[in-house]
Amino acid sequence: MIRSLHLAASMALVLLTSGLVHAQKNRIDTLLLPFRALTIEDGLSQGMVNTILQDKYGFMWFGTKDGLNRYDGYTFTVFRQDPEDSTTLRNNYIHSLYEDKQGRLWVGTGEGLELFDRDSERFIHARAGSTPIRDIVLGIAQDAHNDLWLARNNGLAKLTFTGKTSSDGMPPCTIKRYLENSCLVSSDRAGTIWASQYDLNSFHVLPNHAGNDVLDTLQLDRPVGNTSTGRSPLALTGLTTIEDTVNRKLYGLHMFGIAQLDGHSHRATSLLEVGTELGQMRGTNAAVDPNGRLWLAIHSGIYLFDPATRKFSRALPRDQNLMLQAQGGAKCAYRDRNGLIWIGTSGYGLVTYDPRSGRFNTVKTASCGSMQALPDGRVSVAYHAGFLNVFDPATNAWPTWIPWSEKVDDPALDMLSRANRVFVRDERGIYWFNHEGILTYDPVQDRITRVARDTAAIRAFPEETYNETFLLEGDSLIWSGSAQTLCRFDRRTGLFHYVPYPRSRLGDSERFLHAIDRDDNGILWLGTATGLYCYDRRKNGVARWLVYTHDPSDPASLSSDIIYSLLNDPKDPEVLWVGTNGGGLNRLHKRTGKFVRYNSKHGLPNDVVYGILPDEAGNLWMSTNKGLSRFSPGTGAFRNFDASVGLQSDEFNRYAYCRQSDGTLFFGGVMGFNYFKPAELTDDSTNSPIRVTGIKLINGTLDHRAEGSPLDRPAYLSEGITIPHSANMVTFEFATLEFSAPEEHRYQYKLEGFDGDWIIAGHDRSAVYTNLDPGTYTFRVRGDNRDGIWDTQGTAFQLVVLPPWWRTWWAYGLYLFALVGGVLLFIRIRTVGLNRQKEMLERTVAERTAALHREKEEADRQRERAEHSGKIKQQFLANMSHEIRTPMNAITGMTGILRRNAHLPEQEKYLDAIAKSSESLLVIINDVLDLSKMEAGKIVLGSVRFDPRAVVQGVQEILRFKAEDKKLYLRMDIDPMVPGSLQGDPTRLQQIIMNLVGNAIKFTTEGGVSVNMTATMVDHAKALVRINVTDTGIGVATDRRDRIFEEFDQGQGSTAFKYGGTGLGLSISRRLAQMQGGDITVTSEVGKGSTFTVSIPFALAKDAEIPHGQDPGVPSGTRPDGSLRDLRILLAEDNEFNAMVAQDELADAIPGVQVDVAVNGRIAVEMVQANDYDLVLMDVQMPEMNGHEATRAIRALDGAKSRIPIIAITANVLKEEVERCKESGMDGYVPKPFRREELVNAIATATNETLRGS
Repeated sequence: MIRSLHLAASMALVLLTSGLVHAQKNRIDTLLLPFRALTIEDGLSQGMVNTILQDKYGFMWFGTKDGLNRYDGYTFTVFRQDPEDSTTLRNNYIHSLYEDKQGRLWVGTGEGLELFDRDSERFIHARAGSTPIRDIVLGIAQDAHNDLWLARNNGLAKLTFTGKTSSDGMPPCTIKRYLENSCLVSSDRAGTIWASQYDLNSFHVLPNHAGNDVLDTLQLDRPVGNTSTGRSPLALTGLTTIEDTVNRKLYGLHMFGIAQLDGHSHRATSLLEVGTELGQMRGTNAAVDPNGRLWLAIHSGIYLFDPATRKFSRALPRDQNLMLQAQGGAKCAYRDRNGLIWIGTSGYGLVTYDPRSGRFNTVKTASCGSMQALPDGRVSVAYHAGFLNVFDPATNAWPTWIPWSEKVDDPALDMLSRANRVFVRDERGIYWFNHEGILTYDPVQDRITRVARDTAAIRAFPEETYNETFLLEGDSLIWSGSAQTLCRFDRRTGLFHYVPYPRSRLGDSERFLHAIDRDDNGILWLGTATGLYCYDRRKNGVARWLVYTHDPSDPASLSSDIIYSLLNDPKDPEVLWVGTNGGGLNRLHKRTGKFVRYNSKHGLPNDVVYGILPDEAGNLWMSTNKGLSRFSPGTGAFRNFDASVGLQSDEFNRYAYCRQSDGTLFFGGVMGFNYFKPAELTDDSTNSPIRVTGIKLINGTLDHRAEGSPLDRPAYLSEGITIPHSANMVTFEFATLEFSAPEEHRYQYKLEGFDGDWIIAGHDRSAVYTNLDPGTYTFRVRGDNRDGIWDTQGTAFQLVVLPPWWRTWWAYGLYLFALVGGVLLFIRIRTVGLNRQKEMLERTVAERTAALHREKEEADRQRERAEHSGKIKQQFLANMSHEIRTPMNAITGMTGILRRNAHLPEQEKYLDAIAKSSESLLVIINDVLDLSKMEAGKIVLGSVRFDPRAVVQGVQEILRFKAEDKKLYLRMDIDPMVPGSLQGDPTRLQQIIMNLVGNAIKFTTEGGVSVNMTATMVDHAKALVRINVTDTGIGVATDRRDRIFEEFDQGQGSTAFKYGGTGLGLSISRRLAQMQGGDITVTSEVGKGSTFTVSIPFALAKDAEIPHGQDPGVPSGTRPDGSLRDLRILLAEDNEFNAMVAQDELADAIPGVQVDVAVNGRIAVEMVQANDYDLVLMDVQMPEMNGHEATRAIRALDGAKSRIPIIAITANVLKEEVERCKESGMDGYVPKPFRREELVNAIATATNETLRGS
């Protein structure tokens, strides 16, 4: 069936050309060639290709009916007309292309001549003087004087360039016209112009730059063609020229054939005359291949003419899918710098042909089954379709098929036709075949014989065995095999001998024998479907078997159990090469039994190895499912060949390979076979240019025409780019401009300054880099040519990554300036601050300590409360605090007034009760606020240097009076090892100790309270401080020791009733300790007392200890020094009782004070405007105008009244409210209920600041 299809295809080709052969002067042969195609599906703008050019940079250009195309081997860039852009083509129909000696690219269109500006990729509309050239430009050529000649639809024209290029890029020129009808024009290397009229004469033009051009009419050496158009029989009509630069010959293609031209005369020698059935050769375009053959693009197809032999052939594609491209007519032919032939077709795109593809001799036949080299130089070939033939490579001919036929009346014929894909031919010319036994065929006697098995063999193995392959040994033995046994047949005696295979872990049912080879030691190597078998008969006549199989856990085992081919290395007897099905090539070292594997990961094109043959150089040649491969064992390198270089197909067959004595190798496949001498296959050492074809930044392709683009010209013309640091993801795209098989090119690249070595990119033609540091880099890329030879030079492209603005030289200058300025400013501020601090500390350190400590404690409570509560809860707490503190201020104040004034002795206890109740209520409010802040996470711990001794001593000073009232002792014991300077929050530490000592005093009726402070060094920078508070009070029951730290726990009901409190103190204290990395524990015995232990780690302060007497971490206020007198104060207060308290307290504390009262903010502003006050005490929440509004109104007044000190007196103690007071312009803040000392200190501070500022 395959053979019949092959013959049918051949008949179709014969019929296709039969009409041409009948009428032409010369016989036309048909060549089936491995063409490749490029169509609109590949990106070509349109299928009719009128002109082809390769520019000086290596790019291919194609002119079509719909646009100009530039091709880099992978992608097309299309240039078309844009009616809204005057720098694009005037017309999309491209007739001609020409690159002149100056490297300028000229484009002939259906509406004039265009000059392509490569830098801007725009088109300059050519003109002569101010006159545009708008004719159809069919051809372009340049003479020896660098003038351009244009073949137009209305005649021949010459452009003479007269000066430097104009501002728009067009070189100034004049135009001179010759002839009058449609013309063709071409030039040779000497600069001679050859011109032709379509239907009349052709001319040898002798150009003259001054304009005295001479046109000599060309004549043939003999008449050709007809004279129906009025032409002379000797005229060359419709001439185009093509030059063979290697053989220094110039050919003219004319309407009726091919002639050889003489560049120094007007005579032409006819080489070929063709009939008009070719569609006339007028305007035929041609190219000369490296062998000197002319490739002709004719309206009726693609033809080849060999001037040396005068052989004229038609070229058709081997691939039937490309038949339309070849049959549809050709428009132009071109040979690029690598010898590749390009054909532009009339509507079907492009086809290419690589003349180097003929390096492998190809014989197209049906699918080959088996091959054997014969002693006389011929080769026997068996086919899957059931016939046998002999091929003579010397004559490239088949003498005849082996003549078995229907005349052979033998029942074994049918068996033979099914068996002959595998054979062996012995020294007598007898063919031996395997199929359900052994068959022989004697071509001389035309006789088929079935070899009967002897009786002993039948008795031992009664079932027929299926044999797959043969091995001849000497002149008598034939080795074969089956799934069960190795078979030896003695041709002299006719006896069979069967050797059972050893057992295999893979079983016996599929153990088909695919390959047999015998080494120099007489050992048989068997390649089967279940592994590799070694049969050694050398030792005392006792056979020894070795079996090699695939072990997934052993990389030194056989790569696949199915073996197709074997070769004992002709240069190393210790090596056996094994070709497998799916496992690639294996190298067995016979002595060690270890395998080395080679597969597609190492360069083998396919992992099915059908055949292995050696060459004289020690290389191995292998046939696969993806072409042939040459392997060099010394280097481990593979060189692969596929159908694109002329192989019969990419797919080869098992058994179809052999080697002749002269070194010629044969490999057969599904569409015939190839034969070649490896020594004659030379690699191409030339390199094609490699270009950077595109740059991407962050996945966006750079367009050099876009405003602000880093590229000012196309990437392939640019030497480098500069990019900002923000665009730090760069992709380089590149291509080797060699077009025979672009997809096979491999690449290596590196970025100097980033990559240490070359990156192996394989067939990937892009490189991506990200996160490049600022600097200058050089991107280098190189590729290999079509024979795998690497270009050592490649191309380079510079990349500059700019630093971010904060790393530029001017930024560093600013940093230096800022650093110097900052140091100077710091020194200045520090000096001023230290002087001021020294001044204030010397005068007020003692007075301010207590006041600022109270302010800090109150502010902390307010902050903790504000940070915990949500908006609604915070407002509620603020309102409740304000509403309670406002009347409390009056209560506590009036209590103090009554105590200072004369009263009855029996009234003292009532006043004392009022004072203590007020103080307890204030403690409750403060505890609730602290707890709220903690739960909201709004308490921020401070970090200042402090003296822990001062903290403990401060607690003693505050609480000793309470202890004395209960006749209790209060002792403080501080270990000398306690550091004098720690880093932390002394206020919170004091709060914890105050709570613990306060509770101890509260729950103790006899004895007293002891406080002991010790410290243990954790490391060189940290100390663990322990404070033990021990009392002789009521103690804590064991089951309540953990619960006392819970919120609102007050002990047993009777205890809570007796001692009072909120149950928050211990909870708050433990939380504060834990926030500082510590904890509080308790040991206690009911009726004997308790010990609470605070353990907190503190960092050691690096600087000197705090000066003696300074409060731990809290700045002090100002205490009145006696100069506070005769003040006139305005009190803005809407509460009558609070106003009375403030007036009385101020009158008692400040001699000569005068206090005026305003019941709201509006009246306060009016009174400030009308009177001179030393100070304003401002309530915040008042009717009509609140304290904030009143303060801002006062600050807006003119003159000195806007600077009057204003102190807020408010019951709102939240941090936000304090900040609002400062923001509105108040100078101080005193919470309600206020203590007289606190208020007086605030007044002293405000008035002193005013005096210093005045």
